[in-house]
Amino acid sequence: MDGSEPNFISAAAPERDKTREAIISRALTLFQHYGYSKTNISDIATACEMSAGNLYRYFRNKQAIGHAVVKGYFEQEEICTSAVHADRSLGAEARLRALVTAGVTHTVDHLRKFPKIVELAEMICETEDGRELIADHVQHRKAVFSSIIRDGIEAGEFRVTNPDAAARAVQMGTKFFHVPFAIARHGLDQVEEDLELTLDLLCAGLRGGC
Repeated sequence: MDGSEPNFISAAAPERDKTREAIISRALTLFQHYGYSKTNISDIATACEMSAGNLYRYFRNKQAIGHAVVKGYFEQEEICTSAVHADRSLGAEARLRALVTAGVTHTVDHLRKFPKIVELAEMICETEDGRELIADHVQHRKAVFSSIIRDGIEAGEFRVTNPDAAARAVQMGTKFFHVPFAIARHGLDQVEEDLELTLDLLCAGLRGGC
């Protein structure tokens, strides 16, 4: 074996990643239009102009593609909310409200445009890999909540003593609004008002302390 082999391997990796991203993108378009359940591997392969056998070189099954789509969605949401988290021109309560609202709005906007995408949310809740994906995203959100609440305690805005416990309470209190099929059934037009009421109560608790 000579020293040139690693160069071939590293050169192939970006191309493979590019193909995977193309598969995910085209699968998302199909899921949005037809729904997850009515889209099959052959449909995705045809959209990607490749054979189903070739597609299996990149993803083991449709479920794995669905997980990749959802992972990308979670990453988009985290990017969407990161700017709010970093905005030190706002007080802690304002940042917390804006961050939660931005995340929920991200979900609501997608559901308005592509209601069939809710099938992906139902699918990942039924699989072990999907639940792990959700758990990682929830943990990230909770860590951001904790960071903002800690800032609020230091600034004298919040009177709670345990930012991690308070973040968990905020997480549980707003959990409903981060479940796509739940808010879709609840009614998207009602989500904004109900979220504001929920945040009023949670922030009052943070200010009052416990």
